[in-house]
Amino acid sequence: MFPSKRIQVLVGKRIQVEMKGEREILEGILESVDDYLNLFLSNTKEIVDGETRRLLGHVILRGNNVVLITPLQE
Repeated sequence: MFPSKRIQVLVGKRIQVEMKGEREILEGILESVDDYLNLFLSNTKEIVDGETRRLLGHVILRGNNVVLITPLQE
């Protein structure tokens, strides 16, 4: 199964995304994803050392910078 198909299942759900070169984790609701794994998140917050640092709102993440996508329990 292609990665984009696996991620399509997560649309509308809360996920955590670890970015390349960053120690922060972004957490938000996945609104859409494309074939390049570019992600559009809403209600996004930045998490550093397990604590929310700031609220970011709507965020677009470029797919080649994404290291790890983790679905969260609701």
